[in-house]
This record gives sequence, structure tokens and C-alpha cells, in this order.
Amino acid sequence: MIVAHRHRARTARRGFTLLEMVIVLSIIAAIATMAVLSFGNVEAEQRLRESIGSIEALAKRGRNIAVRQQRAYQLTISEESISISPQYARVEGSGSGDDELEVREKFEDITDVENTDSEVVYEVRRWGSDEWQLIEKDKKVVVTIDPAGLVEPISIRCSVGNSWIIQDLHPLTAGVRYEEMNIDTD
Repeated sequence: MIVAHRHRARTARRGFTLLEMVIVLSIIAAIATMAVLSFGNVEAEQRLRESIGSIEALAKRGRNIAVRQQRAYQLTISEESISISPQYARVEGSGSGDDELEVREKFEDITDVENTDSEVVYEVRRWGSDEWQLIEKDKKVVVTIDPAGLVEPISIRCSVGNSWIIQDLHPLTAGVRYEEMNIDTD
């Protein structure tokens, strides 16, 4: 009989105490909070990478077209869009007395436009400058892509809240030559 009583005492406790349940729920809440914050950081990083990637892709495309067609193209960054288009040179004294646009008929005009993310703030720092030019409202930045394959070296900063990414475009490839990023974890 004594043996049966000891067996019942060991098996009688089958549930969790209130303290154990509170500890487990606290751990689950902490993990869930970290997951939500981490997801927000991933979303900010993805948004910044997509925004800056669009600029790099269009700059490279404009460079390739300019080299292939042997005429200048321009990369235009505005608050609403990023675009590439041919750059026409003004020809003075063409006989008619007015300035005319030089148009080469050998190639079709290739243009491309991508809308910008309205939640991303775009800034450009031109070569040799220490100041960032905020692209807002009617302001835009036009970068010439030379037919020799040269692109004005610029730095582009995209930011969302306190998170930002900066890329320097290489003057020969229009690719990224330097990148710096800060994702705010608050």
C-alpha cells in the first residue's frame, strides 16, 4: 500500500503552475516583438535597395545606349520619377538664324521612366561638392552620360525615416563603386 501512495503523489502533478505559464508567455511575447521589429528593418532595407537599384540600373542602361549610339544621354532624377533620354545638343548658326536641335536619325530615341517610391527621400551629391541636394517638388537633377562612356561621378542617398543608403556611381561603368547603409533599429 505504501508503494501505491508514493506512485500517486508523483503522478498527481500533471499541469503547469501559473508562474511557469507567465514565464513561457513572456518569452513568446519577447520573440514576437523581436520578429516584428526585424521585419520592419527588412522592409526598410528592401525599400531602400529597390529605390537605389532603380537609379543604378537606369544609369547603366543609359551608359550602354550612349556608348552604342555614340550620342549623349541624360539621367534625370526627380521626386516623381527616374528617367533616361537622349540629350540633344543646340546647334548655333545653322543658317536659319534660330538655334535648332541636333537630331541624329541613325538611331531611335530610347527612353525609360520608372516611378519613384513616394516614401523614400532622394538626395544627390555632385562630384567635388560636400552638400547634398534634396530632390523635392519641382527640383530635379540631370546627369549627362557622355558617348565616350563617362558618367558624372555622383553620390545618391535614399532614406526612409532614420534609415538610409548611399551609393557612389562609378564614372566609367555607372555601377556602384562605394556603398554605405544604416538601418535604424528603433
